[in-house]
Amino acid sequence: METRASAPRRARYHHGDLRNALLSAALKLVAKRGVEGFSLREAARAVGVSAAAAYRHFEDKSALLAALSLEGLVRLAAKMEEAIARAPGAPGTPARAAAELTTIGWAYVEFAVANPSHFRVMFGPWCDHPQFDELPADVFRKGRGPFQLLVDTLDEMVRAGAIAPAAREGAEVAAWSAVHGLSSLLVDETLPLDAAERAQAYGVVTRTLLLGLGVSPALLGPAVAQPPLDTRPAGARRQGPPKKA
Repeated sequence: METRASAPRRARYHHGDLRNALLSAALKLVAKRGVEGFSLREAARAVGVSAAAAYRHFEDKSALLAALSLEGLVRLAAKMEEAIARAPGAPGTPARAAAELTTIGWAYVEFAVANPSHFRVMFGPWCDHPQFDELPADVFRKGRGPFQLLVDTLDEMVRAGAIAPAAREGAEVAAWSAVHGLSSLLVDETLPLDAAERAQAYGVVTRTLLLGLGVSPALLGPAVAQPPLDTRPAGARRQGPPKKA
């Protein structure tokens, strides 16, 4: 027996699935419209649920962005942990300690480039999330967030003899600023570099940072002769070098 046509059913979610679906929808909206270009109601519509259903999981858009920020931090911490595990050298040696700092910084940059929407939410003034050193350890897979991983890595550099204790004070600010600054330039395409140029730029940043912290040049490996890094805007690159008169 035929029945009359009915309106499409809204998607049904098991406990917890709707929350994750809203986070996924919000991430896509950030990529499409920017962090400020959508509302919680729009995220709900994108998932196919009512605004009331969305409000059962998030009090407002700020809460949604805070959850998205924390999700990004958890993923970034996992990438940094994986980078530490892959760092070359024998544990406890100065070379290994210096390599760990280099690898977590590279993981940070590559995460930002691969996840620009997450990155923009994580470090923008869009939501009221705790400071990085105040986040509960149990939200991270191995108990350490990105900031704590940086702090621990720098402390290990002192223990291993890679840097002097006097150079340790405030080093996390210098290290974070250097790596985050490069990441932001890449994500915003202010510094439009391809993969090879990105690696080259990161090498310059980390070498400068490590030498500034007093790390022995012998621990950095031989300098690799490379062509000058072209940091001109993409338009200027296409135009090529200025013609001689």
